[in-house]
Amino acid sequence: MIFEGLIKKELYVALHAQTARFRVVKYIVFLAIFGAIYRWKGWGTTWKVLLSMVVLGTAVHFFFRWMTEGWTKPWWLYKPLDGLPE
Repeated sequence: MIFEGLIKKELYVALHAQTARFRVVKYIVFLAIFGAIYRWKGWGTTWKVLLSMVVLGTAVHFFFRWMTEGWTKPWWLYKPLDGLPE
């Protein structure tokens, strides 16, 4: 099924495009930023910032996916991943 292959490809990109160390540091930084926003402005602002980041991240993801034709072509700083599932 096409949809199943698409999901496998997206999961492969999500889990293999960055090193584990980079992902751990990234999430620690995100938590620190959200913790600081919560202490500074409270839950309302924290949820707005989180929602904004999710929307922006999704938009950037689909933009890169479009420009790289499904993660198969190089574009800008992106290099295609080897071994993408079909």
